[in-house]
Amino acid sequence: MEITSSSPTKPKIPAHTYSRLKNFEICPRRYYECDVKKAWPEPPSEQLQWGDAVHKAIATALKTGTALPLHMRGYQPWLDKVHRTAGNMLVEDQAKLAITRNLEPCGWMAQAAWLRCVADVVKIDESHPGTALAVDWKTGKSSNQDPVQLIVIGLVLLIHFPKLLRVRADFIFLQDDAQTSVVIDRDEARDQWLELLPRLDALERAAETETFPAVPNRFCRSWCPVRDCLHHGK
Repeated sequence: MEITSSSPTKPKIPAHTYSRLKNFEICPRRYYECDVKKAWPEPPSEQLQWGDAVHKAIATALKTGTALPLHMRGYQPWLDKVHRTAGNMLVEDQAKLAITRNLEPCGWMAQAAWLRCVADVVKIDESHPGTALAVDWKTGKSSNQDPVQLIVIGLVLLIHFPKLLRVRADFIFLQDDAQTSVVIDRDEARDQWLELLPRLDALERAAETETFPAVPNRFCRSWCPVRDCLHHGK
């Protein structure tokens, strides 16, 4: 089944993010229904609520220098590592970054925003050689990882901070006490963009033709909220 808009105007495609690109590549119809139309809001699960609580507690602890709540104290060594990393710290809204289609920096809510990314905490050290650390806290299993999310963060940071020569982006899996890192060097950024841009172009071509086919996948049985899709629950 394909979704084709009956409206004379094409659907307004939101600024791209890693998660929206991933949703599109898994199933274009799910992307259209959930990310464009927002027709199937999902109630927050216990796991999501716990993840939000952890992220808020960590952000507060990093900004204020206070310790984590007692039941999260096992995560403190990871915060200590962030504090020991040289550079200016960006947390929460400060770590929300956007760029235009011309790969130029812009404000998060700018009309020209084309690609957005968020890190949970960033340390920027623009002294020579300029380096940055970007961290994304994960409260799920370490088997659920995609380095492309880290690559996007690194590429956008290199655009926003021209003195940077290298970005290390980390997933920190708090539950498993594990870490996954990706290093993006400025002289390799062009090759990374050459791999990423065709994927974003495919999403934009789908929007231009207003074609978002339903694609059966491993999430249909229990993880897709689009209940009127013929593949739902199968």
